[in-house]
Amino acid sequence: MNRQLPLAVELRPQITLEDFIPGENGQLLTLLKSIAAGKNGETLFISGATASGKSHLLMGLCSQAEQQGRTCAYLPLEQLHPLSPELLTGLEEMDIIAMDGIQHIATNPDWERSLFVLFNLAHDLHRNLIFSANQAPAHLPLELPDLRSRLSWGSIYQLHPLDHDGLMELLQIQAQKRGLQLKPKVAQWLLTHCNRSPQNLLNLLERLDQAALAQKRHKLTLPFIQSCLQHPPCG
Repeated sequence: MNRQLPLAVELRPQITLEDFIPGENGQLLTLLKSIAAGKNGETLFISGATASGKSHLLMGLCSQAEQQGRTCAYLPLEQLHPLSPELLTGLEEMDIIAMDGIQHIATNPDWERSLFVLFNLAHDLHRNLIFSANQAPAHLPLELPDLRSRLSWGSIYQLHPLDHDGLMELLQIQAQKRGLQLKPKVAQWLLTHCNRSPQNLLNLLERLDQAALAQKRHKLTLPFIQSCLQHPPCG
């Protein structure tokens, strides 16, 4: 077992803080970079809607911190909550503990108690504790009042969704990373006709990348995109 990544939960190397389009979240991004560098011992709670970028930020934080020699544990609770909370044992020794999706362990008494214990141990050792959820701590259906209190100790940030310009930048940057040419007018078509959630747009680009690779092409023209996304529709 890789002690830095419990239960073989692997970080996707292509996800970095540098790739995150901040939009109105610039202050949060700056804080995470400071935490990654070991310059800030703050406890942090990030709330936001599904596919708003919470997982990207937590994984990007851990990737950047590990590059600077810090030890990290990234725990996607949507995947891990069916397992025993004993997997949290000993994680207080890590420099950064990033727990993604606190809502998935709410109302589970064993998980709530184990997280409460871990929080106290890690906080006493001055570790960085970073949490994310679809709601702020005050609105989560937690049954352990002391846990709700602990989760509210540090800064609480709510992610702001990307505006139109931010989504355009996201498409352009991610297309460029894949070696694809995506003109602004074509990107605008995607934003007009498809589901505008960042995760959906990234999934679309992945589909287009695979189709372009099969046809040995790099330019994403509108006719090509329309033919690729007609079946199934682009969402």
